[in-house]
Amino acid sequence: MRGMLTAMAGIVLATGCSSLPEMTRTAVIHEIKLEDHLIPADLTVRVGDEVRWVNHRTLPARVEIPGLQKDMLSCEREFSNAFGSTLEVTELAPSKSASLCFKKEITIRYNARMGSALPGGMQIEPGTIRVVGPTQ
Repeated sequence: MRGMLTAMAGIVLATGCSSLPEMTRTAVIHEIKLEDHLIPADLTVRVGDEVRWVNHRTLPARVEIPGLQKDMLSCEREFSNAFGSTLEVTELAPSKSASLCFKKEITIRYNARMGSALPGGMQIEPGTIRVVGPTQ
């Protein structure tokens, strides 16, 4: 039994380390607020900056980033499953957040799908993130 627990602890430690970022973050955080609209809807950040979506609404919201892949990222929170696979969609309960750091220059287009009292029950807000090179 003890040998099995030691082996399981080794597996947990190995998988925990595999999700660590490949490069350091810049410690700069850019917040995108999900309110009546995205604030801001268009954002320019530097490689390694953290982009954080925060749901300031009373209803759940989803952030959908088509084509999001692990090799684009140096950090992530709430954009992966229990197996470490990168997800293109994350669900945000009221007052919750999710974030990404990009490790290369790229332009990302995404949608925020926010619960609404409007007919159809869903408000879709498009957003763009432009990731530019680090400062020299």
